[in-house]
Amino acid sequence: MTATLEQIHRDPAILDRAILRREQLDIFAEGEMKATLLPKEEPYIEEARRIMRERFAAPDWEFSVGSPMNRDERNSRD
Repeated sequence: MTATLEQIHRDPAILDRAILRREQLDIFAEGEMKATLLPKEEPYIEEARRIMRERFAAPDWEFSVGSPMNRDERNSRD
């Protein structure tokens, strides 16, 4: 993703969108790249999501509280 300083001054949400999307943002002014906003890697979040996907996909998954549920019962909860 790229933007000029002028675009960022007019629409500061450009920075928020780049952060939210975890995209690199190259910032230009006067035809030259002046700065780069690099996405912050949070591998522990992705790792936690991967582990939970694997656990919930297991046919014998049980919640530690309450009665055991099968996959359809878990997915139908409100």
